[in-house]
Amino acid sequence: MSRERCFEDENRIVDAAISLICETGYEHFSTRHLASRLGISPMTLYNYFSNKEEMVKVTIAAAHEKVLRYLQDQLKPHFESATENPLRAYIEMGRALLRYSKECPKMYAVVFIMNLQLPIDESRLIELYKYGSKKIEQRLMERSILGELHQRIYLFEILASALVRNIHNKNGPTDDATFETNLRIAYETLLKPFEKYIM
Repeated sequence: MSRERCFEDENRIVDAAISLICETGYEHFSTRHLASRLGISPMTLYNYFSNKEEMVKVTIAAAHEKVLRYLQDQLKPHFESATENPLRAYIEMGRALLRYSKECPKMYAVVFIMNLQLPIDESRLIELYKYGSKKIEQRLMERSILGELHQRIYLFEILASALVRNIHNKNGPTDDATFETNLRIAYETLLKPFEKYIM
């Protein structure tokens, strides 16, 4: 089997595994169900992965990458806009995360809530953070506030993630209007005061 074909087949397996986890949840994921979905024998899966744990590890890493790509695609227009304040992209980050949690609730739980203790490559997350930071720094007029601004962005990201997690877990108000109000309060408190420093 050629290397290209092997890579293609592995990607097909991983995509099917992500789809299966999105539908049934991690706790119901099995190689038997995955093989059935792909129309192959369960043993065929082990031509590509040494065991179920490796398959799950690769699948979760791929799902993590897809979420980060999704968030980056959602944020890019806001960071790239010459007329919009790039700090407002963080409001869109919260909204995008909420949309993802509703579109793929089971995969959201696997990537953001469950502690599977699988090593995830954090380099793409760091890249996304640096991309946003770079866009803000390019338009920042007052460099002396940079450290405090980074702390405020970090706090905002934690709050936005917590708001999405609460809705996902059905803790407290779970309607979109309350989420939007809380997201705005977090923005007004933490980031809006810094808008005046952005040209």
